[in-house]
Amino acid sequence: MVKVFGGGPGPKRGVRLAYAVLGAFAISAAAARQSHYRGGLGVAVFLAPTYPGSDSERVFAYPYPYWEYESPRWHLHHEHLRAHWGRHSPLSVGIGANGSPPDAAGTPDARAGMPALAPTFALGPDVLYRLAWRRGGRAWLGARVRYRWAIDPGLRLAPVGSSASAFLEWRTIRGRTWPIVVSFGPVFRSRGVNGYFFGVPADEAVIGRPAYAAPGGYAGMRLTAAVSRRVGSFDFSVFGRYRNYRGAAFASSPLMKASNTLMVGVAVVWVFIRSPSRA
Repeated sequence: MVKVFGGGPGPKRGVRLAYAVLGAFAISAAAARQSHYRGGLGVAVFLAPTYPGSDSERVFAYPYPYWEYESPRWHLHHEHLRAHWGRHSPLSVGIGANGSPPDAAGTPDARAGMPALAPTFALGPDVLYRLAWRRGGRAWLGARVRYRWAIDPGLRLAPVGSSASAFLEWRTIRGRTWPIVVSFGPVFRSRGVNGYFFGVPADEAVIGRPAYAAPGGYAGMRLTAAVSRRVGSFDFSVFGRYRNYRGAAFASSPLMKASNTLMVGVAVVWVFIRSPSRA
């Protein structure tokens, strides 16, 4: 006689399997509820040196796509992709990107008569380690490496070199009306990157601007800060970056005209794509 109910191994195995499947669905549903995404279009306008180390400035304006996805494990932003090492681990690893705007040819500064600097694109890994809470915010100790390419008019990428930086970052607790981010630390660059911005080829040397081959090494200290505010479907932010080049490996370059530079700007993002669970 076949037992329909009882202590046989078949039904118990089936019940355990059913519980496992239901548990997996429950975990997936919980993770989905904790995830959110946002997308849109932004524009940034900022006043910055015409090239790094320049004593003249000009206004830059750029549109950019904006996207953000966050879950208990992943954080995808238009500037980086990061993964938490563990659900409760203070360590996160990822890949980030940044770039530099083009220089205008013919600018009446130390680069006058030299070819315009092409825009650059940089990509590479970064590591963040969360420190203890500090007075309404959270501190992070981080390091990043970036490999840089110049973008020619045909949108081809030409390798330039690499850079590395270490930094201490502080962020206010999420949910604050005016979130603040502050980051500070040293920057180091390869000979290729320093040469791209601060080198003077022999055929471009003139009186007052001798030929110069920039070495790799220390590239100064960097302090960045940003404050933002969300109003309806729009995100507004004000940001700035201070650079101190004292003691830099290329300090003797004839293109180095300012040992302290400041970039300030504003950005507006129109968010028109968002997950239904969160604004």
